[in-house]
Amino acid sequence: MAVHHGGKISRAARTLAKKASTKKQKTKAAKYMNKHKEQYH
Repeated sequence: MAVHHGGKISRAARTLAKKASTKKQKTKAAKYMNKHKEQYH
């Protein structure tokens, strides 16, 4: 089993959860989350 270092995915989740994030940041984070979900879940 691969070692999981959830750096990028948790950062993306935090970006989406944060009210202060810009729309551009949220879009980028959402894209990353979706890509991750398709790959791993």
